[in-house]
Amino acid sequence: MDVIDYEIEEINKIVEQIICNSKIVACLRSLIRINIKQTLSRQITVCIRFPSNYPNEHLLVELKSLTISGKLLDGLTTLAEQKASEIQGKPQTLYVLKFIDNYLRENPLCIAYDEIAAIKALLKQKNDLGTGGGEIKCLQKTSMISLKVNGGNYYYKAKFHVPEEYPTKCVQMTEHKSNFPITLLRFINGQAKEMARKCAEAPLRACDNSKFEVKPSLLPSLKFIIEAVVDFHNEMCPVCGFMCLPNDPSDIEVKDTADKYVERVFCGHIYHLGCLKTYVRTPPFPPNGKTCPAKKAHPRSDHKGSNIALPKKTKKTDVDTCGIRISHDRWGLNVKLAEARWVHQEARKRELEEVKDFLQ
Repeated sequence: MDVIDYEIEEINKIVEQIICNSKIVACLRSLIRINIKQTLSRQITVCIRFPSNYPNEHLLVELKSLTISGKLLDGLTTLAEQKASEIQGKPQTLYVLKFIDNYLRENPLCIAYDEIAAIKALLKQKNDLGTGGGEIKCLQKTSMISLKVNGGNYYYKAKFHVPEEYPTKCVQMTEHKSNFPITLLRFINGQAKEMARKCAEAPLRACDNSKFEVKPSLLPSLKFIIEAVVDFHNEMCPVCGFMCLPNDPSDIEVKDTADKYVERVFCGHIYHLGCLKTYVRTPPFPPNGKTCPAKKAHPRSDHKGSNIALPKKTKKTDVDTCGIRISHDRWGLNVKLAEARWVHQEARKRELEEVKDFLQ
């Protein structure tokens, strides 16, 4: 019995006991094919062929998977063949199978390889452009991803857990820290979590949930966070034209009734609270209510899918102006009430001026 026959016999006897959740598909001199299924996402098929001069030459390995990135499979194939080269002259098959199985177990984030690479590329692009940037770290032992993003003097840090059932279960934010004002921080966190949820959960009101397809949630959520953090510190108030956020984060207004308090409305733009109040309470008062005066539509608008209507004269394809009705979930102001308040305010001013003239 030569080395190849010995290995084939050994694999048939013990491989399914040594490597958990493995299954022999074929075990012949011409081809060994083993399926390894650790989780729903970590599934791989290992194809091994013996070279003519085996074992004095290393095994020929081919890896296939419907759930793991092709680039990662190429790299893992190279590593597996290198491992086989380390023990040339000896039986290599079981050694290589154990290495592949251990690699997948010790690197659970391999199921998000392409997404992590895309996030790294996006952060590098922001760094190169000088508009912001940050870093991402993979914590393989805990299946966690650590993200840090900078925008000017503002930062955002968070950790995300990638579950074993990913992508059928969405990525989960476990902790966060930032020096953004609470209004913007709530929006960033809430929107990132909602984007992740929508990737893995079918909408409750969908007519036919059978058409819903689960999508990876890591890249959409983290990409949103990166772009929001990089952009927010440069956004200007559409009314006064000055930066909404102070250059020094320690100067942020925390009192939610102060004029310099930063408020975000449904169209996505942010305002100084005092500017926003002045704008919505000053004529003219259009029949459908005041619309956002910003020069461009905001890329992170909330109006999609809501009951906020665009003005009749504003086309959805128009990107030169925002044109979405001013609205916010904390307060509202209809046209009649705004006009009545303005009339009362003007009348009050006239009364004070008359009293002042009389006293003079």
